[in-house]
Amino acid sequence: MADTVTGSSTMATHTRENRLPSRGRVVASILGPVAWLSFTLLYVGFWAPSFTLFQSVIVILVSAIILAGLMGALWASWGMRRHYWSWDE
Repeated sequence: MADTVTGSSTMATHTRENRLPSRGRVVASILGPVAWLSFTLLYVGFWAPSFTLFQSVIVILVSAIILAGLMGALWASWGMRRHYWSWDE
């Protein structure tokens, strides 16, 4: 894919800096699960004492699935914007 006039490549250069995620995504990936674990344990332990053990486990599992979906969407959007591949890599 060389330019016929200058001979330079027309593909965008992808440096290491261009491929790094933003700080916000990294912070959200660290603080999100910590906040999730803290909130669900407090909720199940103190705010919903009438729940059975099964109901408490279901609350934690459903909230974990929601968290995984949010984290997946967060990183999928970043990955789709930074998508770059080549047969040469």
